[in-house]
Amino acid sequence: MRPDWGKQMAKLIKPGGYLITLIYPILPCVDYGPPYYVRPEHYVEALGDNFEKVLDKIPAVSTENHVDRERLVVWKRL
Repeated sequence: MRPDWGKQMAKLIKPGGYLITLIYPILPCVDYGPPYYVRPEHYVEALGDNFEKVLDKIPAVSTENHVDRERLVVWKRL
């Protein structure tokens, strides 16, 4: 469903607009879920050439069970 999600984000966000994502849970690769593992590169694949990454950082403050398992990524719609 990730490619469909990427297409929908491109429809909803006008060129020049921003998409803010919290990538979670960043887990080891597994064949079961939920929760399903995710990686930042999954977002790159899903958003395709419609977006460019403008910020990618580890949040300064996280809940204890989110530490080392999340990233804040901001995308600009091209």
